Amino acid sequence: MGTTYSKGFTLTELAIVFLIVSLLLAGFMYTLAAQTEQRSRTDTQRRLEDAKEALIAFAIVNGRLPCPAAAPPNAPYSNPGATGTESPAGGACTDGYTGFLPGLALGFQPVDANGYALDAWNNPIRYSVSKNSSVAGNPDWNFTTPGAMKAAGINVTPSDLVLCAQGTGINTGAGTCSAAPSVTNQNLVVAVMWSQGKNFITSGAAGTDETANNKHRLPAVQNDHPIFVHTTPAPAGAAGGEYDDMLVWLPVGVLYSRLIAAGVLP
Repeated sequence: MGTTYSKGFTLTELAIVFLIVSLLLAGFMYTLAAQTEQRSRTDTQRRLEDAKEALIAFAIVNGRLPCPAAAPPNAPYSNPGATGTESPAGGACTDGYTGFLPGLALGFQPVDANGYALDAWNNPIRYSVSKNSSVAGNPDWNFTTPGAMKAAGINVTPSDLVLCAQGTGINTGAGTCSAAPSVTNQNLVVAVMWSQGKNFITSGAAGTDETANNKHRLPAVQNDHPIFVHTTPAPAGAAGGEYDDMLVWLPVGVLYSRLIAAGVLP
């Protein structure tokens, strides 16, 4: 009898198989990563909307908005002993524009071990509140001082927080969008809640669009102004730099209408 030989794969055929498998795995991993990222953004958007509702509920109970929490104790802020409570509990806030959502004060979930509200990337959610309004004597802290909103009346509007469509062209000294397109005017927004996204830029490495939202008082004052940038997500290398921040804002009209419906105002 003759010898029977079984034909195996050649090296070329194996290489082609491995290439196909690698491409399939790469496509699968990319799709999985994209789906995970989208879930994180959707979850963060929900948490920001929940934060807005929590602020309104706090105002209904207390007749004012809470002050932002000061910077957390962990790096890069290094603010020893800080917790997710108001700083201080009403009145003139230490971090009006540069603060964090006070998760403990709002009963917000989820929070970290120090009580700071978290986005889906487990980074602290930021929170800014108006400190200048149409009441004379700015900063008047009309929206965070007990009894001030009721005494001043519902015709009072904020006059500081503003959202722009890009970081290029804003006037930080005047606190205006200036040459940058406006998303809101300065008489509309009473509070802003925002996530600094997955990249969570906390240093000077941010592009021009994210820089405006990268506000800090500790460890050093940085971008302590009322301007925010709200635009579409952009990858690294885009004109304004990478942008993955997510923002939600509370219009003063919505705040007043909810307080009126609850019998807190006028």
